[in-house]
Amino acid sequence: MDQIEQIVSGLMMPIIKEFNDACYYGRHPEDSLKVLNELETKLSSQLARQYVKGWNEGRKDLVQEMHKLKGIGGHK
Repeated sequence: MDQIEQIVSGLMMPIIKEFNDACYYGRHPEDSLKVLNELETKLSSQLARQYVKGWNEGRKDLVQEMHKLKGIGGHK
């Protein structure tokens, strides 16, 4: 399981719990929305971090590939 799947599955458990609790206890929808909005914020920030991390790793790979092809750096 990759990191994004772990993040999403970790955040799905509280969402499922909130949904079940709201149905079982008859909570007002606005109470559930508050919890779900907090979880959505956590998910989006973690996904943004993963995006930046992947972007940086991709750039490093590109630079290494360019060095192999002698396209940048070093003496000609």
